[in-house]
Amino acid sequence: MATLDPQTIIDQMTLTQRLIYGVADWGRVKISRMQSELLSMRAKAYNDELTIQAQHAGCGGRVGRLTNADIIERLSQDSQRDAESIANTHNYFLAVEILRIGETSTGPVRRVLPVLRIPEYAKALKAWSENYWAFKKPQITLMADNSARTKAQQDFYIQNRGVAGTAKLEPTTAVCPICQGWIARGIVPLRVALNNPPPYHQNCPHIFSTRPDKVAAEDCPLLWMGE
Repeated sequence: MATLDPQTIIDQMTLTQRLIYGVADWGRVKISRMQSELLSMRAKAYNDELTIQAQHAGCGGRVGRLTNADIIERLSQDSQRDAESIANTHNYFLAVEILRIGETSTGPVRRVLPVLRIPEYAKALKAWSENYWAFKKPQITLMADNSARTKAQQDFYIQNRGVAGTAKLEPTTAVCPICQGWIARGIVPLRVALNNPPPYHQNCPHIFSTRPDKVAAEDCPLLWMGE
């Protein structure tokens, strides 16, 4: 899929529109804030998933405690990449909306000096932003949560090499042919699931539900839990 380029839209703007865009776009400060939020989401989901995997393995007393520096750095890099992508997408559609506002205004407001139209842009962009984020935030949360949980599953079974089992893709409804294929396969060996992790497409809601073999009670304290 082609990358959205806000500059191609900015090049079509008037000076006033560029000034408005410069106030409303996402720059480095907002990207940094989003990166921190995504990393926090991912760390929580990662730890939660380690706890779930330990419970599935029969070690309900163990909880995820992510302190491994390499894994934290990996989650941080994923969050930085996603924050930049989120900002780029926002900025592109922001620019599109600014042009749309300028082109759709009619009557006396269209004939006033451009600078006097700034309140009109501000009101319209406020409504646009509310609708945009109401749509995007659930997608972002799902993406961050499921990607971290998938990584936690992979790391849990890589580090705890003696644990095997099966897995099943959930939820069991899908519109994507790839997801439908995995659902049709039903229960698969755990190693197959871990070697073919979702997401399989943009906004993919699926994750594998694991069914590991039970760990002996005396081995539960030895499980790797994110250290």
